[in-house]
Amino acid sequence: MRRVRIDTPDGDFLDLDQHPACEKSGTACGAERPFGQGRGVAVVSHGLEGNSRRKYVLGMTNTLRAAGFDVLAWNMRSCSGESNRTARLYHMGEIDDLGTVVRYAERFDRPVLLAGFSMGGNQICRYLGRGPVSPLVRAAVAVSVPCDLAAAAPVMDGPACRIYMEYFLRTLRNKVREKAGRYPSYPSVEGVDKIHTFAEFDERFTAPAFGFASARDYWQKNTVLPDLPRIAVPTLLLMSADDPFCAPSCYPWQVAERSEHLYLEVAPHGGHVGFVRPGQEYYSERRAREFVQGLVDRGVY
Repeated sequence: MRRVRIDTPDGDFLDLDQHPACEKSGTACGAERPFGQGRGVAVVSHGLEGNSRRKYVLGMTNTLRAAGFDVLAWNMRSCSGESNRTARLYHMGEIDDLGTVVRYAERFDRPVLLAGFSMGGNQICRYLGRGPVSPLVRAAVAVSVPCDLAAAAPVMDGPACRIYMEYFLRTLRNKVREKAGRYPSYPSVEGVDKIHTFAEFDERFTAPAFGFASARDYWQKNTVLPDLPRIAVPTLLLMSADDPFCAPSCYPWQVAERSEHLYLEVAPHGGHVGFVRPGQEYYSERRAREFVQGLVDRGVY
């Protein structure tokens, strides 16, 4: 793996990890190709407060490398272990940075595959539905996407997600403190330790930082349900029926039934970005491998 840093149009940076494809597809990596010589470049996006070296990202990375793809696992702003240059962080519907990473992937002149988890998957669906989409992007895999964000946000703030919330908010509090210490115009962090829900955090920080009127305005404008019908490349949307983050409206059954490109699978179990099978590859990795192999067989990659 080699880490590279690329510049953003607004003078900031993004850190990407380059993982070269396996020399022989379908097997564990013994030898590697030089980066950029695989059958395609896969851009892998992590979830909220994740990073490019989380276990779920590395698992998907290894699956795609074994399928012959070079992988760019990228870090959203201030997620790579170093605070970014600007006051800007990220949010569920932010697609400018994803577009910057895709443009970097274009330089290798290979077809591009997008893969993302939770927030990263949400961003991918918005990118594909809103565009402009790179002509090299041929397909996508999105895992555990809370497609109706306005309905999912109150569920996430419920008692079943309390452990998740504290995990996310602990690091988010640290990041907004750091930003407020460097940028006087940043929203006040007074009382930030008393914030225990996304509703409070998004109202205080996410919404004003990105120009939304309120937390609800942010959720409504970044829900991907309106974007899904406009997706024009084969896209596997893998979800689980027991995802604690998802309300019933987060499962876009009718959209998938009418779409030529959206393949919705709802596994009975898997939680949120889980899909663990003891002693075996994760179910999400297996389904991504099978989906991508089908695309290879059809000549998409």
